[in-house]
Amino acid sequence: MKKYMWLLLVVLLITGGCGINGDQEDNLLPSEINAEDLPDVPALQDEFTREFIQSTEPVREGSFPFLSKSNGFTMDFPEDMVIDEKSHIVGPDNRSETLVIGYKEAINDIFISHTFNYFNAISSPDNSKEQLSQNAGYDIEFKNIDSNNTKTFDTAEYKINDKRLMLVSLLWNDNEQIQITSTIKCTNELNENNCESKINNHKNGIIEQFKSIKFEDYKK
Repeated sequence: MKKYMWLLLVVLLITGGCGINGDQEDNLLPSEINAEDLPDVPALQDEFTREFIQSTEPVREGSFPFLSKSNGFTMDFPEDMVIDEKSHIVGPDNRSETLVIGYKEAINDIFISHTFNYFNAISSPDNSKEQLSQNAGYDIEFKNIDSNNTKTFDTAEYKINDKRLMLVSLLWNDNEQIQITSTIKCTNELNENNCESKINNHKNGIIEQFKSIKFEDYKK
């Protein structure tokens, strides 16, 4: 009898211990988990990118929760994109941040990349729009996108050629601002009609992603 009681006690201890370890693992950030134990998607398999991802649980299909290194903003991050480590810059006191995200290679004959520039203590939105137009080299016209009450979201677009569209976005609140330049480009394998259709579909998806951006309360 004593032997069976001892075995039961050992089983209970092992089972309890496993439960604790499981709970602890559930609370780990993706950057604290071995890559082989993570979903096989670029955003979690890329070592630098997963430093920004806050959970292995999607916030919606195909997107994970993202937090910028400056703690300036969050957004839904596409699972098939990665962040370029060499282009990433955080300014003094976390008052600015630059990051470039995109596909490592074409997906379904489409390349997409975004350059984010986050600023705290900003100039006026009108000045920023003028600057973005000058950078583009085009007289671009911004239109407002219905987003939410915590920010204003304006966007404009212009074509480089039949297979490359540029999307310029400006998001801001009273204290912070994000300027985003996006490139959507077709491979040479796509004909003009298929390219235009795919570009439009991806443009709508990009706008939906940017709608998810939320500014965090800035703390120096």
